[in-house]
Formats: sequence, structure tokens, C-alpha cells
Amino acid sequence: MISLVSVAAWTWAVAPASAQQTQAVQAPPPSGVITTAPSQTYASSAPAYTQYDLEEARERSRRTRVALIATSAVFGVGVIIAGIGASQCEWITQPGTDEYRCNNAGDVMVPLGGTLAGLAAIGMITSGAMLGVRNRAKREIERDMRRRYYGTRFHWDIDSGRFVF
Repeated sequence: MISLVSVAAWTWAVAPASAQQTQAVQAPPPSGVITTAPSQTYASSAPAYTQYDLEEARERSRRTRVALIATSAVFGVGVIIAGIGASQCEWITQPGTDEYRCNNAGDVMVPLGGTLAGLAAIGMITSGAMLGVRNRAKREIERDMRRRYYGTRFHWDIDSGRFVF
């Protein structure tokens, strides 16, 4: 004996996809207080962060901050060395030529300090940009963990004119 339900299920399963889509009926939204949940595709595609991910993001942010501080210190040292070396130099103007002459200390310290300051400036720009990216990633993990822990709050939805969770 074939029941009516199994025949209806079989005909629905073998029907073309366009026919199956036309059979879907949407119920009107209920009035009053409603609850909303994220769609299944969003919930399954969103990464589920753990406490380990947060600690790893904090560690990456800390290392990048240390790199920014270190390159800033090297930049300062380079400027000081270049400044001390420049104090060992003098500007000489002669008829027809102007010349910048340094003693041995100035000849070594100006290029050394300038090189340190230049390379450290590049490092500061790079590590500063990296720090911004790392901190943003850390904030996103914290935000997602907070949203998952606390969920959504009870509030008034202006568009629907109802309270939603």
C-alpha cells in the first residue's frame, strides 16, 4: 500500500526545480515581538574564533608594537649621530666653489647616522602600517567573540515597528 504522503513526496522530488520553487509558500510575519537569527549561510561561513586566536592576535600586535618602538629608537639614534657628525663639519665658501668639509669623525658619522635614520624611517612606516592591520584584526576577533557571547540585545526595530531580539 502506498500512502498519499509518499506519493506526494515522490512527485515533489521528481518535479523540475522551477516547479518546486513555485510550491514554496511564505507565511506573513507575526505581529508583536519577534526574534531574528542569523541565516544559516552566515553562521556557517563566519569563523568561530577561540581564546587561542585572541591570544595569538594579541601576541602579534605586541611584537609589531615592539618593532615600531625599536625602529623609532634607531631613528632617534641615527639623527643624533648624524647631528654630532654634522657639528664636525663646516661650510667653506671660496670664489667659484662652495664646499662642505668634515674632519674624520664627521666623514664617518654623517653617512652612518643618515643611513640609520633613513632605514629606521622606512621601518617605522612599515611597522606602523603593520600595527594598524594587526590591531584591526585583534579588534575584529574581540568583537566577534563578544557578539557570539552576548548575542543580540532586545531593541525596538523602527522599520517593522516591533521589539526584536
